[in-house]
Amino acid sequence: MKTCATQFAAFIDDFKLSDHESGVCFNAVINFNLLKQNICVESEVYMEAVFSNKIDTVHLLNPLIGAYKMPVQFNEGNNRFLHIENTGLLVAGELPVLGTFTMTIFPKNTPCNVRTLREISCKKYN
Repeated sequence: MKTCATQFAAFIDDFKLSDHESGVCFNAVINFNLLKQNICVESEVYMEAVFSNKIDTVHLLNPLIGAYKMPVQFNEGNNRFLHIENTGLLVAGELPVLGTFTMTIFPKNTPCNVRTLREISCKKYN
């Protein structure tokens, strides 16, 4: 099985996502699948290296996602990742209250807006 870093690298390369200082930021459609619920929402997505020198963490930046009681951060320690060529990135994991979930990130191949990129830079370096 490919490592998490390999899955992220293949995903980034597949969709030609451009780097931003310390990570990758892009717009995407997010599809959450729970046992009895399916949630689809658009969000900016920021991927960065937190636990190693390679990208290993995904952040969903749309605040609406929190209103659904869904997590907004995913990493290799708590989730499994699978790059599906020409489709997206599949994330699978377990939530304490809601149980098993899958989430698919479908990139729209557009970068995050400039304001978001500035906020990321400020938080990262302050």
